[in-house]
Amino acid sequence: MAQSMLSIKTGTRVSTLIWVLALPMILGFFALSNIENQVQFRSLEIFFILYLASGFGILLAMSNVFNVHDSAKQLGVFWTNDIDGNGLKWIIIGIIGVFSVVGITLTIGAGLPKETFLYVQVSSIFLAGIVMMITFLQTNSLLVPIIVHGVYNSFVVFLRQTGFQIVGGVNQFAVDSGKEVFLGVNEINVGIGATADLTSEFIWQFTLVATAEEFLKLGILVLGVLLIHGAFRNRGLALIVSSLVSVIFWTNLHLVQALR
Repeated sequence: MAQSMLSIKTGTRVSTLIWVLALPMILGFFALSNIENQVQFRSLEIFFILYLASGFGILLAMSNVFNVHDSAKQLGVFWTNDIDGNGLKWIIIGIIGVFSVVGITLTIGAGLPKETFLYVQVSSIFLAGIVMMITFLQTNSLLVPIIVHGVYNSFVVFLRQTGFQIVGGVNQFAVDSGKEVFLGVNEINVGIGATADLTSEFIWQFTLVATAEEFLKLGILVLGVLLIHGAFRNRGLALIVSSLVSVIFWTNLHLVQALR
């Protein structure tokens, strides 16, 4: 991680731009097909607002509006790298890491009382967030944690829709222990026409849910560094602290949802 913090590679950043530009087109296509379904449409709005607001704030910090030219340059290359060989390596590491920390944490917590088990699960989400943040800091490509995040979310959605008993809403399913397992994945349930299938949900997990949440974490990270330094610096304790605060805030959003 230290090497990534000390130096940021320069190169093409086309894939990040393509991803950002493609999302509104995908959103519009599905949203217009479900404009009369208020519940699903509200889910679309919430995640798109998270994505749009965080992205807008990041772009403002990168612009000349606030006259922070040096920090703007650093921020511009901090999150927009294309996925190269190193990025592919960290995608694999991230996927293995996320599934490992979630699996190990839930296994350890399986013997705990039901009231405590919820907080064990939230801890697993926090650790998964740490893994995804490390993949980002190692690659300076926001697409890397987006892909890791999307793979994990899609797997959970697959489990929910193919063989697990729904017991408490879209965020829980039953296991052999009888406990309710919360895995912090939001389903959009918006498809083409009146139905949402597994394929459309996979698309949403990558293009909207994972993208919006990773943009939110990046926005909080940048905010933290700006609050500490008054400018963006891609190294040092401020970056580490801001990254940790970002993951904690993201985890608390899932905790609020679980308690609801």
